Amino acid sequence: MTEWEAYVDGSYYNHKVGYGAILIHKNKIKNELFGSVPKEFSHSRQVGGELFAVIQVVKWCQKEGIPEITINFDYWGIQKWVTGEWKTNINLTKNYAVFIRNSPIQIHWQKVKSHSGNRLNQYADELAKKGANING
Repeated sequence: MTEWEAYVDGSYYNHKVGYGAILIHKNKIKNELFGSVPKEFSHSRQVGGELFAVIQVVKWCQKEGIPEITINFDYWGIQKWVTGEWKTNINLTKNYAVFIRNSPIQIHWQKVKSHSGNRLNQYADELAKKGANING
């Protein structure tokens, strides 16, 4: 595991899409990111929120000078579109995969089971729901 890790999630809630992420350094929560997603992400419902959460984490790492992070996720597409295991059939997934592949941040992927009682994954989900309600 790396010194930095994140839990990310997306939410389709009340017909709106939000993203949420928790940034953790040495097992302590250091930051929360959440909000509503731009229109180009919203047509994919919660998946768009999940992808936008990862993008926001990577941008945050770049801004803070963090070269490496473990990203914990509960939707396989987050990793598999980047690795090429899944085809990127729409612009949203193509643009996401290109952005992450071209990022200078070294990402380690860690799949977690959704809705399994993982406290940090649940927290990211709550932030994503909160983000979906920002403009509502």
